Amino acid sequence: MSRHLSKYPLLPQQPIEWLLALTFIISPLFYSENLGGAGFDLPFNITVWIAATLVIAYSVWYLCAQEKLILPANYKGLLALPIGILLAAALAGVHDSITWLFRIVYVMAGVIFLFGLFQFRLKNTDRILLLIAIATLLQSFIGIIQLFQFPVLQHRIPGSEQAIASGIFQQVNVMASFLVTGILISFYLCLRPIVHKRFSLKVFLLITITVATYVMVATGSRIGLLSGTTGLLMLLSFYRNPIRKNWKTVVAVLLMIVVASWLAKEGLHKTLDKSYRVVEAQYSDQRLSIYRISLNTIAEEPIFGHGIGRFVEKWGEASASFARDNPNAELPQYITHPHNELFLWGIEGGAVALLGIIIALLSVTIFIVRAKYNRLWIYLALLVPISMHTLVELPFYTSSLHWFVWLFLLFALLNHHCLEKRVVLSSKMRLTIKLALCLFVPLIFLFLFHSYQSQKGINDFARKKSSDVALEDGLGNPYFKVKAERLLINAYLINAIEKDDDESVLQVLNLLNKHVDMRPEPQLFEALANGYEFLNLNNERCLSIKHGLNMFPANRRLLDLYKKCEV
Repeated sequence: MSRHLSKYPLLPQQPIEWLLALTFIISPLFYSENLGGAGFDLPFNITVWIAATLVIAYSVWYLCAQEKLILPANYKGLLALPIGILLAAALAGVHDSITWLFRIVYVMAGVIFLFGLFQFRLKNTDRILLLIAIATLLQSFIGIIQLFQFPVLQHRIPGSEQAIASGIFQQVNVMASFLVTGILISFYLCLRPIVHKRFSLKVFLLITITVATYVMVATGSRIGLLSGTTGLLMLLSFYRNPIRKNWKTVVAVLLMIVVASWLAKEGLHKTLDKSYRVVEAQYSDQRLSIYRISLNTIAEEPIFGHGIGRFVEKWGEASASFARDNPNAELPQYITHPHNELFLWGIEGGAVALLGIIIALLSVTIFIVRAKYNRLWIYLALLVPISMHTLVELPFYTSSLHWFVWLFLLFALLNHHCLEKRVVLSSKMRLTIKLALCLFVPLIFLFLFHSYQSQKGINDFARKKSSDVALEDGLGNPYFKVKAERLLINAYLINAIEKDDDESVLQVLNLLNKHVDMRPEPQLFEALANGYEFLNLNNERCLSIKHGLNMFPANRRLLDLYKKCEV
């Protein structure tokens, strides 16, 4: 592959591009043993945030040396999103301060990441899209290893006893939406000048499309298949002239997709089977019940919402009522997100938060329509897979890589028309900003490293690889503190029961009740039931289980425990 052509160089040309390469390709490959989950529970998210912090810090540092601020033409509409969320956070109240803090940081860091990219006026976004294509192929190889159970990289990638391709993300649909995004990007790049006189690059993109399609179809992901089909149809519809000029390439791509899909036909059969069950029976898919309950919960506090961090509590209350009215409906045993990003903000932030999100989305739509530039619709097609995924699951919480890839694709769409605002900073202000960066960036890195140590300690403790000393980092980490405390409390309860220590059991039960009030989980109610059973307090035991079932009516473990109360 040619490394450089005069007009379209392949290698990153600016420091910001190298940092984006670090963010999209290198940082997501980090893996260590974990208990699963979302956010920093998955170690690769920590390294992604390290790389993203470098991008954000460099963007701010770069801005300090300029006398102008470059903004997308619809920047006012985009800013409605963080403003709406901040207002909702202030007006709806804060139930869980840690959840509130990290949610706000997540959104605001994304806003700075997005606006920071505009300062560099990156004209050749194709080169950075190629980085995402490379990342797609790497994740596809991980999926191949997981599917065929190859005995390689066993301690470097997540294991999969059931031969499921979940990638580094450890979740099938998250893997699928990332691969579909990469497939569409690779198809788009096949039609771009960047591949001109680069036969080897075109071959690389065709291989990426083929391998990624095979893995994606093999996952059996409905959202992957649906969003991929939608994005592909948009590409074919809005990129007609380049398609006509490169019809041989298009035929080759479509042929590769068909062949790869046929080879992975078992996954396709699984996808179609799940779709059939959704059509056949009302509420056969849990998401339908989740959405109904979410709408009911939103209706209770439609303006300001219930407060950031109160989803589990309020959704649990509404689910109990729904279960009584719909006894045959399928409900999840436990969820922390309504599997739809708009519903989450509607429940916790009400119309205030939703209005900010809707205004931002409308501003992008109006920008595309006014521009009358077909290529913008192509970038919209590239945004489709992850965007559709946010309406049925929680990809941004499971994978921070999805968040930053989505933000870059949004930047690529809006980068075609920007505004320049003159900004003159005094030398003292520039110095202050740079000193602040020199102070805060190391602190952020220290926190992220401490978070990894906390995650590792929690994993080791839960898998009985170490004593409670391993939880010390977690107990001192704001992100992992609650999880570490609950593991430790549960261990103390088991120990107190084994030692037949009634007084210690009572103390632990008091702690458990406080945690139930703060952030309820089914495991807490199970622990309460076990503690009360040991003390022969059957009435309290049944009340705690019933309380749990009022919030998690479909939890099988709680239902089994409650059978004794019905005797």
